[in-house]
Amino acid sequence: MPRGRSVAAVLATIPRLRTALVTALSMTTTLTLIAGCASNGLDEAAEQSADRPTSAPPSAPAGPAESLGGWVAPGLDWTTCDDNDAFDCTMLEVPLDWDDLAGEQIELAVARHPADGDRIGMLVSNPGGPGASGLDYVFAEPFDESVSERFDLVSWDPRGVGRSTAFDCDDQVDEFLANDPDPDTPAEQTAIDSDAKAVADDCAANSPGLAANVGTDDVARDLEAIRVALGDEPLTYMGFSYGTLIGLRYLDLFPTKVRAIVLDGVVDPTLGFEAWLEQQTVAIDASVSRAFEACDDDPDCPVDDLAATYDKVQAMVEEEPIPAGTEELGPAQLQTGAVYVSYEQLLWPDLADALADAADGDGRAMLNLAKGYYDFGGYTAYAAVECLDSPVPVGSEAFRAFADRLRAISPRIGGSVANELLPCAYWPAPTGSIVGPVVAEGAPPVLVLGNRGDAATPYANSQRVADTLADGHLVSFDGEGHTSYGRSACVNKAVNAYLIDLDVPRSDPDCR
Repeated sequence: MPRGRSVAAVLATIPRLRTALVTALSMTTTLTLIAGCASNGLDEAAEQSADRPTSAPPSAPAGPAESLGGWVAPGLDWTTCDDNDAFDCTMLEVPLDWDDLAGEQIELAVARHPADGDRIGMLVSNPGGPGASGLDYVFAEPFDESVSERFDLVSWDPRGVGRSTAFDCDDQVDEFLANDPDPDTPAEQTAIDSDAKAVADDCAANSPGLAANVGTDDVARDLEAIRVALGDEPLTYMGFSYGTLIGLRYLDLFPTKVRAIVLDGVVDPTLGFEAWLEQQTVAIDASVSRAFEACDDDPDCPVDDLAATYDKVQAMVEEEPIPAGTEELGPAQLQTGAVYVSYEQLLWPDLADALADAADGDGRAMLNLAKGYYDFGGYTAYAAVECLDSPVPVGSEAFRAFADRLRAISPRIGGSVANELLPCAYWPAPTGSIVGPVVAEGAPPVLVLGNRGDAATPYANSQRVADTLADGHLVSFDGEGHTSYGRSACVNKAVNAYLIDLDVPRSDPDCR
């Protein structure tokens, strides 16, 4: 499963849940629109606005950036964003390979909204993924007004994603993801292996440069390029979920370039591919079990035993798919829908209703939960990052043994967690490793948020990272779901005080 988008990505696919959460919290931070970000709105804007005045003057070229080996940022031409006229947009050209500054160049789509009041600087944010669109995130204006008044809000579509130079190898993805993630026959194993290799081969043929140069350190250097190109101010950054790994790697590479960094829903940089997915399997299984128990304790639960109902449905789809309108619910969609629910507690009642319907022969609601997960988008960018950042099991036999370990941890969802990344067993580019602790000596204080009920990025990650950083400060939230900002007034208060005044809590406020 993805290292995770912020909860906003989940709610973006279910409008009534967005409304419910905003009503409960009286906040706007969860209204992000991340799903469905594949179209290149900036290309359309360029075609449609030839005679439209720019909304901001061009940026003058900066001098050589010592932090990037002498890279010189180009001048930037800003226009009103085609997708949101409250923002300005530009394309920043950067090297495909940061070790070859004069080689092939790619484009990063960048958006900004100027501060409404007494400006402190720019706040750059990333919503996670890998594969999520930063532009769609920032267009929803996810920060409290007290923050947006003081900062230029800036985000970007990372390399390989959305409006930036993007992957062109999605043709085989749907067929691959439709395979049974728990193959129990030679034919099923052969099918999922073949389709996984087809995804990797497609990227090797159609996006070979990105397939080798989209790891997290490449993205962290892109973030430094954005900072330099937009005025060379010290970086204020907030990363959610996988966006925290970008922030941690930035801290490791450029610790003296930072003003303030918030990490929400933390990816532990000491965990490689296998250890990370093993830990995530444990946490997701526990979250799904809590969803089952919550229904069993609810007098309105549509079944007597939700865990038993899930197991019944799983046995049914192993025999044959369950009709779902004009489509079908199979093993892949069942497991994916269950994992999706672990991102947000508000989805737990939907899981109960969907499983009750599926047990009665109607798979539509359960299929819709799976589609909510698939609507995160950006699969090839997600897979590529995971395949490049740390060593992976290579080949069918080694990966099958890894998947078996995750199934032993969670018979319900372990296969899905593992085999979603089976293309890594055949990835066309060599794997590196960014695995290791980030201490960030010389960096300013870092605010680390951890949600005790977070299954996508377990709370223990935030604890370890806060302890490892030279100046890390933990803010705990006793909640459910993925990430913390926007779920609690206590968390928001701590974040806003830090971003605006650089105040860090004297001790963990232990938000409820």
